[in-house]
Amino acid sequence: MPGHKDLRTTQHYAKIVDRKIRDDLQALRTKLDEQQKNVSEKSKN
Repeated sequence: MPGHKDLRTTQHYAKIVDRKIRDDLQALRTKLDEQQKNVSEKSKN
């Protein structure tokens, strides 16, 4: 775990990392949902 002289600095960076991970996973979920929709539509034709 990263360490800083001030614990608040570490906590600040941890929040940024958590937010980035959440945003990236949401973007991935959106892309996967779109791909699944496209596959489903192609299989109907």
